[in-house]
Amino acid sequence: MRFSIVGISHWKSDVSIRELFYLDGERKDRLRHYTRYIPGGAVVLDTCNRTEMYGFCAPEVLIKALCESTNTKPEFLHEHGYIHTDEDAYQHLFRVGIGLDSQVLGDVQIIQQLKKAYKEASKNHLSGEFHQLFQSVLKAHKRSRTETDFGRGSASVGFAATQVALEHFKDLSDIQILLIGAGKMGKVSCKNLISNGAQHISLVNRSIHRAKNLASSFDIKAHSFEKLQAEIEKADLIITATGATEPIVRPEHLTGTHQDKLLIDLSVPRNIDTAVANIDGITLIDMDSITEANEQAIEQRKQAIPILQQIIDEELSEYLRKIDRNNFMLPRIKEIEERLSTITDSELEQVKNKLDNDAYKNLEKVTHRIKKKIMAIHIDRLDKEFEKILNDA
Repeated sequence: MRFSIVGISHWKSDVSIRELFYLDGERKDRLRHYTRYIPGGAVVLDTCNRTEMYGFCAPEVLIKALCESTNTKPEFLHEHGYIHTDEDAYQHLFRVGIGLDSQVLGDVQIIQQLKKAYKEASKNHLSGEFHQLFQSVLKAHKRSRTETDFGRGSASVGFAATQVALEHFKDLSDIQILLIGAGKMGKVSCKNLISNGAQHISLVNRSIHRAKNLASSFDIKAHSFEKLQAEIEKADLIITATGATEPIVRPEHLTGTHQDKLLIDLSVPRNIDTAVANIDGITLIDMDSITEANEQAIEQRKQAIPILQQIIDEELSEYLRKIDRNNFMLPRIKEIEERLSTITDSELEQVKNKLDNDAYKNLEKVTHRIKKKIMAIHIDRLDKEFEKILNDA
């Protein structure tokens, strides 16, 4: 069955184009309506950098569903998006899952987003081919992290900040986090923290209106700038990401604190006075440290690309082999099973009235065990036939 992908991403289109395909709740409902009759179902991946649809169908089916749901024209998607089918589509999905197609090479966020898309689509009865395909993609992702250095090191500012926090605290679920700044970097940092388990985040911003808007998006607490000192005192982790031209957090804010704190300054110019690093119990990380780690991580990840392509080819080949095996064996197994059931049901029916209830139930159990053993012999034979066909091809 043909496998197709249609989509739009940061590689070809800027945000003004991508946002036209953004899927809010109403659009997702419309999309479910258009995809419910696609054989095998459809998976929809929707992130800030891409909107993609996957399906075992002609690409035109997916294009119509996406464009009807987003009030866009198919010609517009053809111009600004992309279409992949069969081998190209499989390769693209594996590259997306591993992080090779991400804006930040090796981005770990994408696999979580892909898992979420798969889980959501699974509610609508995906085909066995889809389940096997996503298990293969997840396996390829796992291998990319265990067999190469592709996943080591930080490779984006927001992600890097979260990784520094995880290395320092090990677990983010119980710590108090203060985020200073409600701009783009603050939003990205907040998303990264929450996706890695953070549950107690407070936001301080000079514009309380802007702070409340961001806070409502993530269900976190927003405070006016007048509450800065009080929030600093409560926090275990402080992240600054504002456009201020001079330090916001100074030594006097931290003098007399009785708990260790990690401070991460994501701002240029710096928002945290470097003198705070001299205070006992305070650890300060700035953009220079993060940028250097990012550059090293990207170079390290680039070196792993040839091995990653080999992993993709191996897992894709194994997936296609499983599909071919299923297509060969399942109809034959079904036919044998139906014939066996017809024979055994007929024989059991003939003796049903000649035996008492307990004896008949025991005979049913014995018959069932015999059927299973006969089926195992046939499955083994079919497996060998399939392997012979592969070897002779």
